[in-house]
Amino acid sequence: MSRTRIIIIVIASIAVVISGFMLVKTTLEYKAAEDEYAGLEQYAVAGTGAEEPSAPEEESAPEEEEEATEEEEEKVLTRNYNRADFPDITVDHESLKKINSSYVCWLYAPGADINHPVVQGTDNEFYLHHTFEMKKNSSGCVFMDYEVDPNLTSWNTFFYGHNMKNGTMFGHLKHYINNPSIYDKNRYIYVFRPEGIYRYEIFSYYFDPTDSKMYYTCKTFKEYRAYIREAAKKSVRECEARPDPDINIVTLVTCSGSGSNKQRFFVHGKFKDVYLY
Repeated sequence: MSRTRIIIIVIASIAVVISGFMLVKTTLEYKAAEDEYAGLEQYAVAGTGAEEPSAPEEESAPEEEEEATEEEEEKVLTRNYNRADFPDITVDHESLKKINSSYVCWLYAPGADINHPVVQGTDNEFYLHHTFEMKKNSSGCVFMDYEVDPNLTSWNTFFYGHNMKNGTMFGHLKHYINNPSIYDKNRYIYVFRPEGIYRYEIFSYYFDPTDSKMYYTCKTFKEYRAYIREAAKKSVRECEARPDPDINIVTLVTCSGSGSNKQRFFVHGKFKDVYLY
């Protein structure tokens, strides 16, 4: 056997070993991340039978408040007092905050099997490679863009998560595009915060290139109007909900494909109402 052939065989063998090692490493990390999320499910308990709050007593507003401008009235969040309109889930925000001080909310999107705690780091890199419990892991965890307001007051609040092969995190986000009936039955995204539950109605979803211009956080009202128009235009289907420049949105983003076929998948939801505890 020639020396050249021996070298080729050795290199090929090393490549196989390295590939096998990486496969095992990835599998173990997936399993570790999956186990961690399974353990965190205890902090979001379903079927708690939460009682509806009594409707607030109507008070006569002072004359000067009755003269509030239309612009001021539009800034008030649409409040829904009917607890039955929201998922029967109670989240232990305090305990989650103790586990990770970067915890900001719990994200629930039944159509995509998303039911995870969300963190916000000082950049958008750390939680790509660290779990909720801050363990180094290529699976990362679901996180909010570091530039947006965690109180959901930004025009566009971004949530990121890996497209996990085992379906965790944003692994099932493409359910909306793969099965149209999913959207018809589950068109809402819910964000649980300590003060209440925010509900968003999906108005657009689509694939875009990895260098998509739909990543940017709007700085001006003009930019935001242009952004939501473009988001609606890109949607693979015409959704019942339509974007409104006076109402903010949430955007869920994950990767899709690999190599030259690699893309990003976007799901946009406009604010509908909030149930305050």
